[in-house]
Amino acid sequence: MSRVAYICFGMCLLAGCAKDTQPPVTVNATQSPSPTAIVSAAEAKVAFDSADSLTKALERRWPLAAIRTYCIPERRHNDGSQNLVAFSPVWKGILYSGVATGFDRIAWYASTRNGRVDQYSLGAYRGNDFWLLEIGDENTLQSAPEYSPNPSNQRFVGHK
Repeated sequence: MSRVAYICFGMCLLAGCAKDTQPPVTVNATQSPSPTAIVSAAEAKVAFDSADSLTKALERRWPLAAIRTYCIPERRHNDGSQNLVAFSPVWKGILYSGVATGFDRIAWYASTRNGRVDQYSLGAYRGNDFWLLEIGDENTLQSAPEYSPNPSNQRFVGHK
């Protein structure tokens, strides 16, 4: 092998581009979501210290299978129902950035107080459709999310 080839091979290994031998995981939208990551009060407190920490906590809390379970047409957000009105400074984050999710984006925004998240709103967007997954605070992370609420609730467009 030439010297250039050894250098390229070494750089590839250092950059972590070695071929992954694990098969890709396929998630079917009809599969039930994986178990919920309920966190302790201490873990919830840490999650609210930075935008990156909250993004990671929400990704654990809301696996893609759970978001797909929630996001049926009948559960789209009813615009007559209030979403979070955030006060400044507002922090934002994107869940599953760089991953093909089937949504335009899965994003959160939050009000902050004293340099920490106070309350957040998490939603999924596809075209003109919007699903408000939850509005929450530190206590919310300590309980299980509702992945499949009754679509007849007035907060959804599918209510009758």
